Amino acid sequence: MRFLALLLFVWLPPAAAQTNPLVAACGLPAQGTIVSTVTYTLTADCQLTGSIVASGAISVTINGGGHTISGGAFILLRGSRNTLNLNNLTIDGTRQTRTETVTANTVNATNVAFINSRGGPAIAALSNTRMENVLLAGNSSSHYALGGNGSAVHAGVNTSHVWNNVVLRRNFGNGGAISLQTGATLTTTGCLTLSGNIPYDVYDPSGNWTDSSTGPCSGTIGNGYQAAIAPPSLMACGLPAAGVLDVSATYPLYGDCQLTGALHISEDVDIRIIGNGRTLRSSLAGQQFFTAATSSLGLENVAFAGVRIFHWGDLRADHFRLSDTTGGAFINVGEMRFTNSLFENNSTSSSTGRSVLLAWGSYRNGFTSFTDSAFRNNAGGLGPLQNAGATIELHGCVAFENNTPADYFGAVSDNRDPDCDAEIVDPVIPIVVAPPQPPQTPAVTCNPHCEPIKPEDCDLKLGAIGVICRPRVQPSAAYIYRVNSESEGFFKLGVSQPQVEAVENGLVACSADGRVAVRAGLTPEIRHFFEIDPKYHAELLVPRRYIVISKGPNVEGKINHVVLDNALDGRVFGIVSTFGGPPAAECVKAAPPPAAKPTVQYAPFVQPQAAQPDGSIRHIAQLGDTIHAIAVAYEVDPLEIVIINQLENMGRWIYPGQELLIRQAGG
Repeated sequence: MRFLALLLFVWLPPAAAQTNPLVAACGLPAQGTIVSTVTYTLTADCQLTGSIVASGAISVTINGGGHTISGGAFILLRGSRNTLNLNNLTIDGTRQTRTETVTANTVNATNVAFINSRGGPAIAALSNTRMENVLLAGNSSSHYALGGNGSAVHAGVNTSHVWNNVVLRRNFGNGGAISLQTGATLTTTGCLTLSGNIPYDVYDPSGNWTDSSTGPCSGTIGNGYQAAIAPPSLMACGLPAAGVLDVSATYPLYGDCQLTGALHISEDVDIRIIGNGRTLRSSLAGQQFFTAATSSLGLENVAFAGVRIFHWGDLRADHFRLSDTTGGAFINVGEMRFTNSLFENNSTSSSTGRSVLLAWGSYRNGFTSFTDSAFRNNAGGLGPLQNAGATIELHGCVAFENNTPADYFGAVSDNRDPDCDAEIVDPVIPIVVAPPQPPQTPAVTCNPHCEPIKPEDCDLKLGAIGVICRPRVQPSAAYIYRVNSESEGFFKLGVSQPQVEAVENGLVACSADGRVAVRAGLTPEIRHFFEIDPKYHAELLVPRRYIVISKGPNVEGKINHVVLDNALDGRVFGIVSTFGGPPAAECVKAAPPPAAKPTVQYAPFVQPQAAQPDGSIRHIAQLGDTIHAIAVAYEVDPLEIVIINQLENMGRWIYPGQELLIRQAGG
C-alpha cells in the first residue's frame, strides 16, 4: 500500500508550476513576475496596473514598435540579476512618484525615450547601461543632495555606461541627470545634447566621464522625438514665457511679464534680467526658475510677484522686490546676494516652512546675504528666513516689520548697522522703455539720407532731442537718431561694441556736426553729478566700464547724456544733463573765415525781423531763403543758426514758414 501511494504521488502533475504572467491586449503583461527569458512585441500602447518583477538571472526583451508604456505606480522589471532590452518605445512615468521607473542589472536601450519620471531616477542600473539613440527628458527626483541617485540615470557603484547619440534634457534634482557613484564610468560618443539639467548634466566627482561626442544631436531621437528644440521666443515684454535657456543673454524688460511655465537655466549659462522697473508675475504652482550649479542669474531693478526660484548657481539681485508668493519663494542651495531689496506679503501654509527663503546647506553651503533690504508683512511657517545648515548674513540697513510668527529661524549672522534708521521703501525704480522692433536698423555706415524711423521703435530717449536704438544683434550696437517736429527720427550716428572696446577712455565716435558723441568712461563733470547723489555711492565703487551717449545742445543749451554700464546693450546706469556747447565740438569742421564785406553795401536778400519782447529774435523763413542769406541779414555765423536750431545737413534744406531761432531770449 505504501508503494502504491508513493507511485501515485510521483505521477501526479505539479499543481503550482511557475509561468510568466498572462499578456494583456497590448502585448505585455499588465503586472506580475517574469520567471523565464522572454520577448514581448507591443501591438498598442500599454497601461500597466502594477509592477513587473523579474525572478532570477533572465533576459527580458520588449520590442515597442513605436508604442508607449505608462500607467500608475509601476516599476518595470525590478530585479538584481536580469537584463532588460528595450527597442523602439517610450517609457512614460506620467509624473507619478516612484523610487525609480526602470530597474535592472543591465539595461540596453535602442531608439527609446524615458520621460516624466518623478520621485526617483528614470533608470536604476545595478551594473551597466548601453544606449543608442536615446532621449531622457523631464525626469525629476524628490531628493536634492549631491551624491544622490540622479534624476534620469542612477549609475551605481563600479557600474559601466556606454552611450551613443543621447539627449539629456530638463532633468532635475539628485546631483545630475546622470550621477556617477564611486567607480562608475561613463563613455559618450556620437551626438550628445545636454540642456536644462539641474543642478548638473553629469555629476562626476571622480572624473570618470570620457566624452568623445561630436556635438549636439539633430533630427529625431529616441522614439521619434525632436533632438533639438527651438529656443524659447520672447514675449512682447522682452522675456521668454517658459523654456530652457541654453545661451547666455541679457533681457531688458519693456513691459510687465506673465510666465506661462518654468525657465530652466542650463550649466555655464549667464542670464541677466534688466527690469526697467517692470514686474514679472506668475500664478503657477511650483518654482518658475531653476538654475544649474554653474549658471548665474542677475536681477536688476525688477519686481517678482508670485515667482519662485529653486537655485543652485550664483544669483545677484539689486533694486529688487519680491511679493505675493505662497509656499516659500526661494530654495537656495547655491549662493544668493541681495542688495536694495524688499520682501513683502509672502506666505506659506506649512508649519515647518518659510515664507521667503530656505537656505539649505546640502551643497555649496546655501550662502545668502542681504544688504540694505527689508522684510515686511510676511506670514506663516517659521518666519521669512529659515536656515538649514547653511549661512545667512545681514549687512547694512536690514529691517524686519510685521512678520509672523518670527523674523527668522535658525542661525543668522547679524552684521547690520546698529544706527541705521532708513525707511522701508520700494527699491524698484520705474523707467519707461519702449520695446525694440524687429531688426530694421541701418548699418553703422548709414548716412543722413537713411529711411526715417519712428522714435517708438527705439528703447532709450535722449530727452526730447533724440532716441537710441539697441537692436538684439551680436556684437551689440547702438544707433542714435534726431527727432524732428513730426516725431520721426533721422539717423545721426551708429557704433558697435568692438568700436567701444577699442577705446580705453575717451571719444569713440561722433556725428559730423559734433552734436552726437559716444565716449568710453565718465568725464569729470558727469562723474561729479553721480558722486553727489547718494544712491550711486556704492555703485561707483564697483569696477565697471561706462559708456556715455550724448546729444545736444537743444535750444536751451542742454546736453543729455545716457550712461550705460559695461556694454551697449547693458542697463542704464544713469542719465545726466549738462549745459554748454556740442558734446564733441572737436568733430565739427572749422567754419570758413567770414568773407570781407564789400565796400558797396547791397541790400540783403533776407529782410531781418524785429526782436521779440523777451529779446529773442525769430525768423520766419520765406520762399527762397537760405541759411547763408539769413545769416548775412542778421550778421551772424551760419553755423550758429544750424546749431541753435539743430538743423540737419548744415541747414541745407529749410522750408517756407519754418521758424528759426536767431538769438535766444536775453541775448
